[in-house]
Amino acid sequence: MKKSLLFVMESMKSGGGERSLLSLLQLINYEKYDVDLMLFDPSGLFFDMIPHEVNVVSLGKGYEFFTKPFVESLKTFLLNLKPGMALNRLRYSRTVNQKNIPELERDQLAWKYLRPVFQKPEVKYDAAIGYLEGKPNFFVADCVDAKVKIGYIHNDYSKLGLNSSSDKKTFDKLDIIVTVSDECKKVLEKTFPQFAKKFCVIENITSPKILTKMSEEIPEEFVGKDGEKIIVTVGRISQQKGYDIAIEAAEILAKKGYNFKWFSIGKGELREEFERRIEEKKLQEKFVFLGEKSNPYPYLANCDIYVQSSYFEGKSIAVDEAKILAKPIVATKFTTVYDQLADGETALLAEINAESVAEKIAQLFDDENLAETLSENLKKMKHGNEEEIEKFYALLGEK
Repeated sequence: MKKSLLFVMESMKSGGGERSLLSLLQLINYEKYDVDLMLFDPSGLFFDMIPHEVNVVSLGKGYEFFTKPFVESLKTFLLNLKPGMALNRLRYSRTVNQKNIPELERDQLAWKYLRPVFQKPEVKYDAAIGYLEGKPNFFVADCVDAKVKIGYIHNDYSKLGLNSSSDKKTFDKLDIIVTVSDECKKVLEKTFPQFAKKFCVIENITSPKILTKMSEEIPEEFVGKDGEKIIVTVGRISQQKGYDIAIEAAEILAKKGYNFKWFSIGKGELREEFERRIEEKKLQEKFVFLGEKSNPYPYLANCDIYVQSSYFEGKSIAVDEAKILAKPIVATKFTTVYDQLADGETALLAEINAESVAEKIAQLFDDENLAETLSENLKKMKHGNEEEIEKFYALLGEK
C-alpha cells in the first residue's frame, strides 16, 4: 500500500527552497508514495514544472477569503456572518505590515490570526513536511493530522530574524527538523539544545544530468559579448544576498577599467532600490537585473565568473549548480561557505565587503590560468547528490 505524503510550501517561485523541493518531487518514487502539495500562493516559475503525479490541494475557502484584497476580505467575512474572522484579518494585516520587525518574525506574530481559517483536517497522512521556515512549518505543526511531522530550516537560523521562543512551540510539535548543512545543524543545536535529537541534515538535491541538459542554449543577452567578461549572480534580490556588495564591487572594477558585464537572475523586494543605486553610480551598462528566469542554467554555463556575494546562506543551491558547471567562483566568507568551497582550490573566497569581492574578481580577470585551474579542479570533483533522497526516505521509515 502506498504511503501518503503532504508537502507544504509558500509558493513555487524561483528561490533556492523552491528549486530544492522541485528536485525532490522529480525524484520521488510515485509507485510507493501518493503526494499532495499545499501552497500558500499557488504560483511561480516552477509551478508548471511540478510532476503530474503530485496532487496540488487547496488550503480551503476560509484561506481564499482571507487572502482577498483587504477591504474585499473584510466584506466577505462580514457578509458571511463571521465578524471574528474579519477582526482577525484586520489584526493580521496590521501585524505583517510592521516594517520595523523582520519579515519571518512578523509571520510568527501573525500566525495566531491566520491559523483559525484552516478547517480541521479530513485526511491523516503518513508524513507531513513543512518545506520552509515560517508558515509551512507552522501549518504542519498546528493544522495537519499526520503520523510523522517534519519541518525544514533552509538557512542559518541565527541570521533569519526569527523569534526562537515562538519557534520553540512549533518545534515541540514536530517530530523531525531537517536542515541543509552541518553548520546549520550546529546553529540549531546551540539555539535549541532541548531538540538536538530532532535535528538532521539532508542536503538540497542537485542533479548534474538534468542541469547539464537544461544549460545547452546560449542566452541572447550574451551574444556579441566577445572580449567582455560575463559575471553572473543568481539569487533573490534581498539584503541576505549582498547585492549592495556586488554593486559596489562592480563600481570598483569599472573605475579600474575592466571590461565586463554583470547579470543578476532573480526577483525581490529590493530591486527598485538597487536599480536606483546602479543609476546613481552610472553602472547601467555594467550591472543588469534580468529578473526571474525559469531556466537560469544557460546563463551559468556561459558566464566567465559566478559570484555569490551573500551575507549568509544555508547551503547555496546556486553555488552547487555553478560547481557542477565548473565555473570559476568568487564567494563571500559566509558561515556555511566552507561546506561547499575550498579557498584557492575550487573558488576564491572574499571577505564580506565590496573591496575584497572586487579584488578576487580582478584576480580572475588578470590571471586566466587561475580561472582555468579552479574550473579544472571542479571538473574532477563528484557532483550531484541524488542519493540524498535515501535520507529522506529514511525519515519516512524506509530502509
